Amino acid sequence: MRVLIIGIGGAGCRIADSLLIHDIRSRSLRCTDAVAVDCNAEDLTALHTIPPENRIFSQTLDPSHTLVTPEMLPHDEIIARLHALDPGDIDALVVVSGLGGTMAPLIPDLVRHIRDRMTEPVFGLFTLPCSREGDRVQVLAADAIDALAPLLDGTFLYDNELWYERAAAEGVNEEVPGSDLEIRLPWQKQAPPVQEIPAGYTGINSLIARQISLLLRAGEVSERPGTEAAEVALDAGEVLNTIRGMGFIAIGYDREHIPAANPDLITRLRPVGHTIQESHQRASRMVTMARKAVDEGISISCDLEGAQKALVLVAGPPHELSMRGYMTVRHWIDRSISGQEVRSGDYPISGTRFIAVLIVLSGLEKIPRVESLREIRDRTERP
Repeated sequence: MRVLIIGIGGAGCRIADSLLIHDIRSRSLRCTDAVAVDCNAEDLTALHTIPPENRIFSQTLDPSHTLVTPEMLPHDEIIARLHALDPGDIDALVVVSGLGGTMAPLIPDLVRHIRDRMTEPVFGLFTLPCSREGDRVQVLAADAIDALAPLLDGTFLYDNELWYERAAAEGVNEEVPGSDLEIRLPWQKQAPPVQEIPAGYTGINSLIARQISLLLRAGEVSERPGTEAAEVALDAGEVLNTIRGMGFIAIGYDREHIPAANPDLITRLRPVGHTIQESHQRASRMVTMARKAVDEGISISCDLEGAQKALVLVAGPPHELSMRGYMTVRHWIDRSISGQEVRSGDYPISGTRFIAVLIVLSGLEKIPRVESLREIRDRTERP
């Protein structure tokens, strides 16, 4: 699935940068291009992967104008860059931002301009602020959610309150360490400056990039020459049909490391009974991972039964993917959500030492964290 990413503000630009890093590291398959828009020149300079010509400094030239207003965003320049990046096969645009940031109030007006000038569906991918950031930031997030929800084709939500400590503790950022990237891009004469970003937020950015990149690549795998064929292939249309027009969207994800081994040698040496037992263990592992993805690895806490649509994706080495486990997971999700549409597929990846389960839940209406932000706003604004 091919998308254009528009990062708005510091958090949004860093997430967009992480998405592009994952995309470039896949080498054989490109799914994203990105534009970064920020009013902080130092943060723009510190990005690692987005080309300089796609970094847009958004600040008024009038020194007496200090308020954050829609005029701060150069809409025509942003849309011109998006048109320049669109080769004609783009499936969607994704606006990425931290909703507690000072630039969040500018996003609705930008989305309206994009819809006037481009025909592709527009989705949002947003992080919600931690409670430690204060009531004012959470009020901004509540206002942004309510302003953006009617304008977008779907809204992916990640809760920093849920993931900040976990991402820092688990070292999620280890795969995309900005300061020691092995990739040297054409415009980088020297390494970009290192940003002073807390480990928790860096980990969340990498977590988001890992999950979204997997979802995008799975929809394109059937077009890649020389790759393993999926038994149940997904395409971009199925991904879009799951999320388009479906309001709030959550992603559940779990990943496990697989010890290095030679599957062909093991198959020849082990007795049939042992092979059957291993097949059962692979199926059981996949079901356990799916449960963990929904219970512990969800991007924002929500009720599984509240989803109108769902998508199940399993990925990893072909010999580690269990169709029995895959079908069990699909049937469980099919029985659990309130809607009737469940799409699914497998994404075989040779050479990796990880297996992953990703579950997309769309059409969510009652999300406790969103309701909590609205309650904070109502309490704060009440006389």
